[in-house]
Amino acid sequence: MEEPNIDPVLNMDPAMQVEILDRAVSRKWNKFTWSGLIVVGVGCLCIVIGLLFRSGDYSAGILLIGFGAIIVLVGLIRIAIGLINPLLPSDLRTRYSYRHHHHDELHDQEIILNTLRDE
Repeated sequence: MEEPNIDPVLNMDPAMQVEILDRAVSRKWNKFTWSGLIVVGVGCLCIVIGLLFRSGDYSAGILLIGFGAIIVLVGLIRIAIGLINPLLPSDLRTRYSYRHHHHDELHDQEIILNTLRDE
């Protein structure tokens, strides 16, 4: 027996799905790309400070350079996450509670739009 489709995104009209996809993409861009750039900047700053404090092998400057390199890698990963976008509206995961099957379609759309509302 096939379980019924209870995901409200798949039951919406295509225009609403595209609107939700556009909002999700812009929120993801704002969240990950800009914070990734800030993290890369902090990592580069740690590397520069480490280069200035480097006094020899096994110094605190070398430790700062290592931490800075790790921080830069984390920032680059955050930027990559921000740049990768979902291809289809069905690729989005909603905060919809699958325990409540008695919601009507309009209520389901309101729940999804409320999760994607700009703060």
